[in-house]
Amino acid sequence: MIKLILGTFSSIFLIVSIAIIYYWRDVQYDPSSMDLLSYFIVLPLVLSLILLSPYLIYQAYNAYKKRKQRREIALLQQSNKEIPETNEKVEDIKWLNLNIFSSSVFSAFGENESIINALKNFKSPELDQHLTNGYGLPVLSYRIKDLDNILEQQDDDSDIKEKQGRLQRIQALIQHQLEQQSEILSQVAEHLKQSAFFYDSELAYQYRMHLAWIDPDDQASEEDDQEIQIEQVPRLNRLNIHILLSDNVLNVWDEHFSQEMLLNFMQSLGIISQQIHIEHHFMNQQSSYKNWLNLLDHISTQSHEISLVINVDSEIDQELLDEKMWRSNDYLAAEFASSWCVGAHDVKINQLEAIQILKIALNVHDLANCVNETMPNYTEQIQQEQPFVLVLDDATDSKVIKKTNQIFAPTLIETHHFLYIKQSFGHTLSLAKIFGFMLGMHLPEELAAMIYSTNQASTHAFFQAVAESNQFEEQDI
Repeated sequence: MIKLILGTFSSIFLIVSIAIIYYWRDVQYDPSSMDLLSYFIVLPLVLSLILLSPYLIYQAYNAYKKRKQRREIALLQQSNKEIPETNEKVEDIKWLNLNIFSSSVFSAFGENESIINALKNFKSPELDQHLTNGYGLPVLSYRIKDLDNILEQQDDDSDIKEKQGRLQRIQALIQHQLEQQSEILSQVAEHLKQSAFFYDSELAYQYRMHLAWIDPDDQASEEDDQEIQIEQVPRLNRLNIHILLSDNVLNVWDEHFSQEMLLNFMQSLGIISQQIHIEHHFMNQQSSYKNWLNLLDHISTQSHEISLVINVDSEIDQELLDEKMWRSNDYLAAEFASSWCVGAHDVKINQLEAIQILKIALNVHDLANCVNETMPNYTEQIQQEQPFVLVLDDATDSKVIKKTNQIFAPTLIETHHFLYIKQSFGHTLSLAKIFGFMLGMHLPEELAAMIYSTNQASTHAFFQAVAESNQFEEQDI
């Protein structure tokens, strides 16, 4: 089209120019600059437009028709996406089943069940005498005061504390969770040893040489070592330790030191290093919940392994707070820690019963039916006023509230059954949803707890008592 326009203009320009030049020469006309512009530029341009106008109108009309057709096709495709075909097969629910052998949670509200009680009573943050704003005034925070007492007992240099306060608090929280889990881990250590003696001769030799299983005062220990009674136990190959940390400590966290500390603690319980696997996971707020579900999915497939998951975060640090307050004057820092000893549903530990069964339903399209199948006392729970659904999202977000109400409307679960927990973490949110998920273990035992987040709208988690879970399995059989 451009070639046609240029060719037409050039031809008309040439014809008009020849005609005007010959005419002006015959009449001996002396043209001005305005005459030259008008007759050699404007006149050929106007004549070209007049001549090409039918063609340009025709092209414009065709282009309009094509745009209209493309718009109609795009709208049709969008409507087809929004309205699924009736013949399309709905994806089946996928269940993740895990055994929870122990659980511990720790925050500014206390430990375990006391945190639930504080949430129900809307406990607020307190003034922090050690953290100040730009004016030197104390700020609000969710500081764990008991952790301060633990740190005061350490004889570390005060300058190091000042420079690495946050990292020290995170390290102390990890140590605290290890101590809370030490009793369970001792039983896991015994089972790992028995499993090694029965299933793996090489690991059995390593255990015979391990200092934790040798009594130096027993002179007959070598003779007794040859007469160790090997009993058959459910196979257990490894203890996996997953440390969940915020991604903003990725560049400053000493992973080697952390691994060494964890190995020393586990070996002091009698677990050899060959049966310990340690992973550090650095997560951000946007993807932490999805990564958490992926981790639980992975654990649910490990039929001969057990996992210790420790989730820790702390922003109680003046240097960090100064940096955050450049963006928000009302920044509210918090710290918390949680841990589970968890395994796949078929993992068995000698002399250790699971305290609860975790069932996670993925791809849920009919929540009412899913709840009826999973919660044995569902009709009784919805008639009482106690909250039993932990919602991991912001209670002040109208979109969250609207979406949550729409999802749960068919189940007859009402708003007073929801317990929103996000406000109890201030602005320390990278791992808050994982902590809230693990906190669900400590809802009243008589209630079947649920966990939900709009980040994964079709995913619902349920905590069941072991007896109730066995009852449902027998019914399915």
